[in-house]
Amino acid sequence: MQLLLYWRRCSLLLTCLLGLSVGATAQKKPLPGYVITTGGDTLLGAIYPTDPLTQQYKVEFVPLQGTQRHSLDGYQLTSYTYFKDLDTVRFISLPFQKRGSTISRGFLQQVAAGEAQLYYYNSSITLQWQLPYTPVPSITNLTTPSRGIPTYFNPGYYTYTMYSTAPPHAKYPTFSPLKRRGFGRNPARTLVIYRENENHVAQVSTWKFPQDAVTYFSDCPELVADLKAGRYRYRDIPQIVRRYNTWHLTQKPTP
Repeated sequence: MQLLLYWRRCSLLLTCLLGLSVGATAQKKPLPGYVITTGGDTLLGAIYPTDPLTQQYKVEFVPLQGTQRHSLDGYQLTSYTYFKDLDTVRFISLPFQKRGSTISRGFLQQVAAGEAQLYYYNSSITLQWQLPYTPVPSITNLTTPSRGIPTYFNPGYYTYTMYSTAPPHAKYPTFSPLKRRGFGRNPARTLVIYRENENHVAQVSTWKFPQDAVTYFSDCPELVADLKAGRYRYRDIPQIVRRYNTWHLTQKPTP
C-alpha cells in the first residue's frame, strides 16, 4: 500500500514537471510585435516571450527584415509590445532605485496608462522569502536572461523608489519583493500603481479596500462616492484606474 501511494505521488510530480516543460517550450514561439527605441524609432518584428521575471530585464527581438535575435533592455528601449491571441501585452521601461543603491532600469507590464499608471510587478520571491536581508552582489551584465532566475537574486525584502531619469552606468533592478503584507494574493506577482509626480510606487495588493483606494483617488469625487457605496471590489482595480484616468483627462484646462 505504501509503495502504491509512493508511486502515485511520483507520477503526479512527473506529470507536473512535464507540464511545466511543455509550457516553457510553448512560450518560446515568436509572436508578432514591435519595440520603440529610446531614440523614438518603432521597429516591427517578432518577440520571443520568456518567463515573467526575465521579461522585466530584457526582450528577445527579431526585426521584420532580419533573422538574428537581438537582446534589448530598458536602456535601449522605452517599451516593447507583442500580440498574444486577442491580448496586447506591453512592457514599459521604468527607472528603479533600491535604498542605498544607484538608479537602474527595467520593464514592467502595463495594465493601464494615464495619470495613474498601473503595472504588474513580478518579483524574484522564492519559498525562502522570509529569510533576512543579505547584500546583493553587483550586477555588471546579464548574459543569460532566458535561462531562468540567476542565483544572485536576493529573496530578501526591499522597497523600490522610481525616478524620472537613470544614469548610463546603472545596474539592473533585483525585483525583490516590495512588502510582505498582502502577498497572500500572489507571492510572485502584484499590482503596483505609479504617478510621474511621485517618486515611489504604491503596492496595490497591500491596500485596505476600499479605504486606501478612496484616499488615492480622493481628487475624483464621483469615483470616491462609488467606492464608498461599495460599487467596486478589489478585483475591479484596473477598471477603477481607467475610470480615474478618463476623468483626469477632462480636468485639464483647454489651451
